Amino acid sequence: MESDKQENNNNNNNAVGSDTANLPEECVAIMVSLTSPRDACRLSAVSSTFRSAAESDVVWARFLPSDYISLLSRAVHPVRYASKRELFFLLSGRHILIDRGKMSFGLEKSSGARCYMLSARTLSIVWGDTPQYWRWISLPDSRFSEVAELINVHWLEIRGKIQCKLLSDKTKYAAYLVYKINGHGSRSFSFQPQETAVIVGDHISNHTVSLANKDETCRNTIMFRNFLRWRGVLTLPYIEDEDNDVFDDADDADDDETVDIAGSSHLRIDGWMEVELGEFYNNEGENSEVEMSFMEVKGRHWKRGLLVQGIEIRPKF
Repeated sequence: MESDKQENNNNNNNAVGSDTANLPEECVAIMVSLTSPRDACRLSAVSSTFRSAAESDVVWARFLPSDYISLLSRAVHPVRYASKRELFFLLSGRHILIDRGKMSFGLEKSSGARCYMLSARTLSIVWGDTPQYWRWISLPDSRFSEVAELINVHWLEIRGKIQCKLLSDKTKYAAYLVYKINGHGSRSFSFQPQETAVIVGDHISNHTVSLANKDETCRNTIMFRNFLRWRGVLTLPYIEDEDNDVFDDADDADDDETVDIAGSSHLRIDGWMEVELGEFYNNEGENSEVEMSFMEVKGRHWKRGLLVQGIEIRPKF
């Protein structure tokens, strides 16, 4: 009986496979185009018919943005491709520079959703055009011709905007500051956490982040508190060393002042760092825009050594 059941299952599977194989390739292509880029790649392994259909322009034209021709016309360098499939994987493998090199564009590989990166030149940076505080330099590992280097400021404020209509509809996005910190610059970001925000319509996504190395943040916080105690401003037990068990009483006494660092930095495959500014769901319509910000204005101490490449907006899963 068990062998009969197995034989029936095999016959059913063969019948399904036979029915699928007999479908015209055009019909299979339409079916595959209603899935996703990831599913299309998986379906290409089903049969030779599916493989041929999954590689057709009918499928990959649907995964490309409807205005891809207009986007390609804005590219700094000509984009050459032999098929829609090749174009999709070109755009999902790397960003292309558009709008005179002030912005980059690409696609998220599994979904085909749009991704953008705003160069530092397109951002609003307080004192950004004052050489005393910021300067503009070129780096070989940046996709843009210029990045902003922080020389010395106590009021750090960076803002960016992008129109919702440029992004994929009904998609969850996140915005990321793409940066590096050179030399001993990390130390100047360790005394006071930074604040970020992403605003779309009535939606506000806030984070408290720190660009500084975690160990350095701890060390400098300890030194700062010890300095305040020495000056008689802070009445907490003296903390001699971060490896000392004397911490316990101080930590307990300062629980109310603890700041929850929600955002953490990550190393990107291009060698830069990134930190999330906030997230949003793009369903706001053509007339709305996304406002993004990164700030540290409360500490009033001098900050230096930050290199800003831009702000990247990409789908978040």
